[in-house]
Amino acid sequence: MENLLNIANEVLVTKGFDPKTDKVDDFEKLPDGEYSCLLEEVKNKKSEKTGTEWIEFKFSILDGEHKGRYIWVNYYFSIKTAQRSIRALKKLAYDFGFDLTVDSFASMDTLASTLNGLAGNVATVKQTTKNDFSNYSVTPQQ
Repeated sequence: MENLLNIANEVLVTKGFDPKTDKVDDFEKLPDGEYSCLLEEVKNKKSEKTGTEWIEFKFSILDGEHKGRYIWVNYYFSIKTAQRSIRALKKLAYDFGFDLTVDSFASMDTLASTLNGLAGNVATVKQTTKNDFSNYSVTPQQ
């Protein structure tokens, strides 16, 4: 990490952060489009509220105006979505040249750990938004 004092100086002095009027988060929604991304990591997650589990792919954008931003692509494992997610993950792994065996689905931890073997690969992630809900498609780059 850079020198903390330098960062604070940039935020508070150079950029003039005003705690009375400025937002803490300057997050802007990523516009729809195709992004060249690096797969950083794959994790399993679980909602404390609903108990639904999912596999999260974390991608970082490699170039362009949004370089350094992240895109998270999730595959949910609810009663309604588990079969689709299994097929989608098997297909995605195949597209990356990876054989995702049935044993990989022994547990969510095993699945995430196995899929994390794909980290370091580059893919095109396409985002499309409809009714304020974003959908993603991932295509490995060769």
